[in-house]
Amino acid sequence: MISAWAHNTFKSLKYREYRVLWIGTCFSFLAFMMSSVVQAVVAFDLTGKNGAVGFVSLGMGIATILVSPFGGVVADRFSKRRMLFFGQTIIGLNFALVGLLILSDRITILALAGSTLVLGTVFSFIGPARQAWVGELVPRHDLPNGIALQQVGMTATRIFGPFIAGGLIALGFVGTGGTYLFMGGLFAIVVFTLTLLPSSKPVARENRSFFADMGLGVTHMRERPRLMLLALSFIGVIMAGFSYFVILPGFLENQLGRKTEDMAFLLGISAISGFAVTIFLAGFAGSKHAWTLMMTGGVVLGASIWLLAIAPTFTAALGAMFLVGAGSSAFQLINNALVMKEADPAYHGRVMSVTMLAWGANSLVAYPFGTLADRIGERETLLVMGSGVVLVTLTTWVFALALGRREASEPVQVATVAGAE
Repeated sequence: MISAWAHNTFKSLKYREYRVLWIGTCFSFLAFMMSSVVQAVVAFDLTGKNGAVGFVSLGMGIATILVSPFGGVVADRFSKRRMLFFGQTIIGLNFALVGLLILSDRITILALAGSTLVLGTVFSFIGPARQAWVGELVPRHDLPNGIALQQVGMTATRIFGPFIAGGLIALGFVGTGGTYLFMGGLFAIVVFTLTLLPSSKPVARENRSFFADMGLGVTHMRERPRLMLLALSFIGVIMAGFSYFVILPGFLENQLGRKTEDMAFLLGISAISGFAVTIFLAGFAGSKHAWTLMMTGGVVLGASIWLLAIAPTFTAALGAMFLVGAGSSAFQLINNALVMKEADPAYHGRVMSVTMLAWGANSLVAYPFGTLADRIGERETLLVMGSGVVLVTLTTWVFALALGRREASEPVQVATVAGAE
């Protein structure tokens, strides 16, 4: 039974080229997970404001919102390997530059926000390209599992990333500057893995213009109600609930009397539960229970953010974050797998660029959420976030049930007409 579970869970790793891409992706995710900690610590230490942590995220949000629709079209038209090679080189250099600014005591909030602007711009291209490339490297029948394993890798790095970042920051001779340099070095490994992969094949353009291809991507989603519902629900849940990291530094210091660096423990415990959930669910990503599992994950996420809001101690907060990790990972893993399953392979890049808008929107709302926390308190703001997640999830559930009833009635209607004839 265990061997059958392991086969279903890790079956996509049997494809050599996907395996190499997956390893490189894990190193990339590790650096990003580290950045979520060190970036927040630097911003909060510079100003002592939750709003500053959110402001720094604005750069990524603005870039992602403006650029990601174009990134998806580019991913479907050009070599995905080349896009990842240049994009991840730029990210590595960006991290290194921020590290040098910190070490030379020249870092500012504006410079930190500028670095996230670069990250958002580049990620808007390489995010859809990486997901679309998985569609080329893994056969369609194993594609949901391939997408799920991407999520497994990301969640695993959520365990190690915060702890590595927190540990390096705590070392006096490393600090936040050295941590940024370490993150830049990780991308050297990522770029190396790309040299081991062959060039990818762009989708045939058929002499269409750039904007015509973009329009076809939008039409493709509109023609598939389930795909559109998945994308909209993903954007809604990410916007409502995934900005809790902005509140964590102030929540720790102002509500629990802890150091801001302790957010590494909160994120780490969240990642541990998330990793366990993604490992368990990876084999179910393409099953008939996928929609129910996704909705359950959304409800658990919203409810656990409520629990975090009312946590009286650091230990209670750790327990709440354990549930946050489980809910958020379940929702994201199943949603991403279903999106790729519902979309035609020729549109994978453009469809994933739409879901990428969620992360841009999340970065944009991070600043208002941070400002709201400064005005009404961290606990109250977390309650608002949890309520938003539950509302979006339940609304999605209602529409999904309506779609199911409509699809179930269509064959009956056809059969009735045929019988009358």
